[in-house]
Amino acid sequence: MMQNFRLIPDEAFGIKAIVRIRDIDAIVHNFRLFKAKADQTNTICAAVLKGDVYGLQIKDVAPALYEEGARYFFIEELGEGVELRGILPYDDIHIYALGGLLHDEERYFKEYRLKPCLNSLEQIKRWNAYCKDHGRGSAIIHLDTHMNRLGLLDDEVQILSENYKELTSDINIEFFISHFYDIKGSDPSNCYRQLEVLDGYRAKLPDVPVSFACTDSVILLDNKVFNFDMIRPGIGLVGGAPNAASPISPDARHTMEVYAKISQVKTVKKGQTIGYGGAYSTKKDTRLALVHIGYKHGYLRLLSEIDTNPKGVYMFIAGYKIPVIGKISSGATTVDVTDVPEKILEQYHYAEVIGPNVDIKILADISGCYDILGALGGINSRIADYTLEDFNTRFHNTGF
Repeated sequence: MMQNFRLIPDEAFGIKAIVRIRDIDAIVHNFRLFKAKADQTNTICAAVLKGDVYGLQIKDVAPALYEEGARYFFIEELGEGVELRGILPYDDIHIYALGGLLHDEERYFKEYRLKPCLNSLEQIKRWNAYCKDHGRGSAIIHLDTHMNRLGLLDDEVQILSENYKELTSDINIEFFISHFYDIKGSDPSNCYRQLEVLDGYRAKLPDVPVSFACTDSVILLDNKVFNFDMIRPGIGLVGGAPNAASPISPDARHTMEVYAKISQVKTVKKGQTIGYGGAYSTKKDTRLALVHIGYKHGYLRLLSEIDTNPKGVYMFIAGYKIPVIGKISSGATTVDVTDVPEKILEQYHYAEVIGPNVDIKILADISGCYDILGALGGINSRIADYTLEDFNTRFHNTGF
């Protein structure tokens, strides 16, 4: 186990209590795994980079994926698209904004050669009118297959089908998209119900390419049925999956590591309470330590371990799991180091928060989603941030 615990030199921390390492090559590796699935069904493999690539940072990820051959990218909103266009100014890059065409954004979509995902009849009409006056444009249309979120529902699809030529007279509709709303469990019946709705919509509309599949469906569903013309992996690129037991492949790689300094090793008696609210009571005499990371750094408070709602979250130090105990504070988290030998605590002054020994997929299962990755990956001046390549270069490939 020791060989998987990364050695972090003091210089890497500098004046910070936290080190974050982003493995861009691992993202490219994971993209290849999804592309292999897409190739089997003659499907385009796009890349969803919204939310700054769940904290892996678009400025580093986008060029690497372009070098790998990715040409179709999805982001959430206009500002992300403008940033991505600045990173990838090339004519062969297609950038789609899933959030849609919001008020007064038309000119920016044109200027930066971005393609809106039109989520309502109003957006279709507005984009078509703008393109009529400013030159033909492109877009995609989101068909809401009863998720009741983004996209056109039954009534708007009917109107679109009856007036398609008029409503899209000055727009090139590249493809229709939809999105699954209930796929992480073992019962895929709602996915097939959505497919039936989509088939009904398509029967009314012109024959346009379709994109339905994202990370979870590529992993869990029949690719021959659901891949259609384009898949859109997002969280899977950064090591995510529908659940911890279902990665895209056993070869899928984690992409982010976070380490935080430890202080104040102390012993408390059985029955003592730990942290705010006295919400956790020690079950035995316990050696505890403070890890200097908390919710202000993105380590979500809902991962706290309290008596009434045990979660089982842990960190890791040199071969030993160290359970989180008590409520997570703004800048510190208490851990149980009872089983860690004294010589280990003397040698290592930091813990692995996420990484090869603390699987982000397990934390996502516990917290309910991948909020934890986006939170820990956010730009934060209190964190010493490196790509793995930069870390290895600056600190002479310290390794595991």
